Amino acid sequence: MEAVVLKAFGEPENLEHQTVADPVAGPGEVLLEVRACGVCFHDVINRRGSLPRTSVPAILGHEAAGEVVAVGPDVEGWSVGDRAATLQRLHCGACSHCGRGRNSLCKDDTRFFGEEIPGGYAELMAAPVAGLGRIPEAIGWPEAATACCTSGTAVHVVRTRGRVEKGETILITGASGGVGMQAVQLARHDGARVVAVTSSETKAAALSEAGAHDVIVAPELEFARRVREITNGEGVDVAIEIVGSATFEQSMRALAPGGRLVVVGNLETRSVALNPGLVIVKELEILGAYATTKKELQEALELIGRGVLRPWIAGVLPLRQAWRAHQLLEERAVAGRLVLAAES
Repeated sequence: MEAVVLKAFGEPENLEHQTVADPVAGPGEVLLEVRACGVCFHDVINRRGSLPRTSVPAILGHEAAGEVVAVGPDVEGWSVGDRAATLQRLHCGACSHCGRGRNSLCKDDTRFFGEEIPGGYAELMAAPVAGLGRIPEAIGWPEAATACCTSGTAVHVVRTRGRVEKGETILITGASGGVGMQAVQLARHDGARVVAVTSSETKAAALSEAGAHDVIVAPELEFARRVREITNGEGVDVAIEIVGSATFEQSMRALAPGGRLVVVGNLETRSVALNPGLVIVKELEILGAYATTKKELQEALELIGRGVLRPWIAGVLPLRQAWRAHQLLEERAVAGRLVLAAES
């Protein structure tokens, strides 16, 4: 099969288009013909060598959607011809965390597509069914591929972790990315006032189109004062921190008393300084958010099917141009999500 293989950690050019052996569906797995695979900044971090569970050579990609072309042993409920999309990571379904619906905290099966499991930068992939959701017929392949990591993550951060309520004000950093564009739409739909932050003037119009009430263009990533101004000094009830360390302090300063900070991204993989006194006197909550559950994926697909969420596909590139997709992400030149597709 054709695949893009990361031959060594480092630059985008290390993503090399190759012909490799076809995978085989093992026990508990199906073989997917990959129709589309989203390109996430997580992939960029992985390519750089910052994720310790990935070894090279590797096939990246945790946002895959495709058609089942073979079913492995001990698989029930899946048939050839079914349409499937990957979750970011697996879970055992039996531990105490899984029993409480906190699948992303499962420690018994922590495998991640594109890390321990060869991912979707390929024509075929062997996928454990524990990490798959079903795609409705009405949803196209590029939209389905991005649904988990963008729309599903938006459900996870806005509803599950952020507990955003009607009438609250929500701040979203890195709002022009794949997750951000979905979070803007969902928070607006759920009745929140949405303040979106981007570092690029060229992306402001898309954020307004997605539903942001206020768009702050902050090339230097300083926005807390402006947030205070547009909220009449109150601050925001919830901040969705997609950028991470580079904007963490500003997001903390932008919170109202009793505010909630949901941390879902850390693009520069750096640490931050935290003043516990600020957390104490303002009774702030800092909440982590990691991965989409199967239930949240199905909720996201239902929202897409109803037209509540519009998947923001920035472009579809041929599989062999995965390196270019990474390059565009690093240049901050993308509003929404880029998708790779095998050439017919």
